[in-house]
Parts: sequence; C-alpha cells; structure tokens
Amino acid sequence: MASKKLIDGLNHALNREVGTFLRYMLQSAKIKGAQWEAVRQMYEGEVADEVGHAMYLANKINMLGGKAILKPDLTPPPDDVVKMLQNDIAEEKKDVEGYMNLAALAEKEGFVELKMKMEEQAADEQGHAMKMQRLLG
Repeated sequence: MASKKLIDGLNHALNREVGTFLRYMLQSAKIKGAQWEAVRQMYEGEVADEVGHAMYLANKINMLGGKAILKPDLTPPPDDVVKMLQNDIAEEKKDVEGYMNLAALAEKEGFVELKMKMEEQAADEQGHAMKMQRLLG
C-alpha cells in the first residue's frame, strides 16, 4: 500500500497528463498553414504518448490501493502557435520536475518499478520540451 502523499502525487500527474493530451489534441486541430505543419504533426503524435502516460498512472494508482480521480485543467489553449509552443515547453518542464519528485518518493517507499517509470516519464517529457524548442527555432 502506498502513502497518501504518493497516491495524491500520482493523481496530480494523471490529471496533468489528461489535460496535456486534451490540449495537444485541440492545438493540433487549431493549427493552420503549411509553415506550421511540422508543429501540427508533432502535437498530433504526442497525444498517444500522453495518453499512454495517463493510462499507466491510472492503473498504478489503483494497483497501489488508491483511486484515480480525474479533475484535469481544461483551460482553452492559445490560438497563436508560438505561444502554444512556449506554454507547452514550460508545462513539460513542470512535468519533469513533478515526475522526478514522484521518483524520489517511490524510491523512499520501496517501489522500484514505479521509481524507474517516473524517471522514464520525466525523460519523455524533457524530450518533448526539447522537440518543441527545436520547432521554435
């Protein structure tokens, strides 16, 4: 059984992932113009990755004796593509920090697989931020 702090942290991460894939889905649908096609495709491609993260988190919360609770941030994304990328780079960096904190907590509680998965998800999020930064130029 995991601590309340760990379950709460996993639920927070779950909600960030759900909010992210919804935002990316909407952003990819909003983007128009050939000059932004690579950005649109990047967002479209990242949706599946974020859904995978969310599914892992929901399953793990329940396996650890908690209950997955959905309350994602549904703030509408910006219309400007540059602003989208800038906002999402900042959000991905927050996710890296959050996942590293969860990794440390999981290690403290003896959940080795969870620790490693949180580090892996942190690396994925950092990779997303780097990809977005590259698209900004």
